[in-house]
Amino acid sequence: MNSYFFQSALLPDGWHDRVRVLVEQGQFTAIATGVEPLAGEQQLGVVIPQMPNAHSHVFQRAMAGHSEYRSQQADDFWSWRDLMYRLANEMDDDQLYQVALSCYREMKQAGYLAVCEFHYLHRAKDRPDDYLTHGQILLNAAADAGLNITLLPVLYAFAGVGDQPLGEAQKRFELSVEEYLDYFTQISPQLRPGQQLGICFHSLRAVNQQQMQAVLDGLPDDLPVHIHIAEQTAEVEAIRQHFGMRPVAWLHAHFAVNERWNLVHATHLDESEVRLLARSGAVAVLCPLTEANLGDGIFPMPEYMAHQGRWSVGSDSHIEINPGHELKMLEYSQRLQQHKRNVCCTATQPHVGSWLWLQAVAGGARSHHQPVAGLVVGHKASVIELLPSAQLSPATCLDAWLFADQVTSRVIDFN
Repeated sequence: MNSYFFQSALLPDGWHDRVRVLVEQGQFTAIATGVEPLAGEQQLGVVIPQMPNAHSHVFQRAMAGHSEYRSQQADDFWSWRDLMYRLANEMDDDQLYQVALSCYREMKQAGYLAVCEFHYLHRAKDRPDDYLTHGQILLNAAADAGLNITLLPVLYAFAGVGDQPLGEAQKRFELSVEEYLDYFTQISPQLRPGQQLGICFHSLRAVNQQQMQAVLDGLPDDLPVHIHIAEQTAEVEAIRQHFGMRPVAWLHAHFAVNERWNLVHATHLDESEVRLLARSGAVAVLCPLTEANLGDGIFPMPEYMAHQGRWSVGSDSHIEINPGHELKMLEYSQRLQQHKRNVCCTATQPHVGSWLWLQAVAGGARSHHQPVAGLVVGHKASVIELLPSAQLSPATCLDAWLFADQVTSRVIDFN
């Protein structure tokens, strides 16, 4: 058992000074505040927890920076998706491993503690019957990078609302319900420490109600559930026209949405859907840099905050891999929309950086269903140490790191 002393640390209830942690086998076993350092004890300055990454399409890292040109007059998410399909269909086993290993290493260096991998590039190139190897490759890449992973194999069956047949470019994503359930049977015994599976539906465009229910009925009820939803206005309108309801409203009307559910993006909500999502206890998984890059829209954070909604962040398409920049983009998009400053904070936590970081870590741990909730007994022992060049309060130090690049940092794993 090793002992470490922090001058200041961001615990789940806020900042504390003079903090001692005990670590055994890579987990926090005891945490005490307001103590004095012991002789010979390793000492650090200002520390914050590492960040769980709640949404990743790792293969898309290979196209980051390669789609920043206009391919048609009305360039948008849907034209970008065509380029993404092209990349997916070119990728073989070795390319997937190399991209994943590099990307996961970048995540670890950037201060991400774990990744929820929203995996739908199932079928191996030139081996269409093989829908298991790519998942095994991602688990191996995460293990080799030293990153916890919640692998989310995606059920993907249709091209659009109303059970439209998949296009040729989507065939490598396809799984039947039977194959999906078999996936869990085959992959579960291969999981290592720090790895688990979760349930995942691509979107209401790509699966139907009967398939979703069959999967939920066929798998344990303690697994996290992830789904893309309400990312694009065209998607919202297509679902409204087909089902007579908006996506988030329809989901809540037909399934018992609760704390195990994670609604990725959930960008376009009306007032009733904001209340539904917040009160359900589900997590809104926000990906601010990708959402900005794709022109998705801006999440209604002030309204969601008013109902104490839970949320997490993910790097999604990996246009950039930096949890701090995700949170800065989230705050700045709200300032632009609200014409106000310091939106993402509260009266009890007025520092934007502290509020954002704590909320994202707590929500991210829920998204993973793994012990990655920060400085908590029984959870993974990893931190980011902030290294200011001048004397700053801990909360100001975090703000300066997030918003002004006036503080450097280093990632520390207590293994």
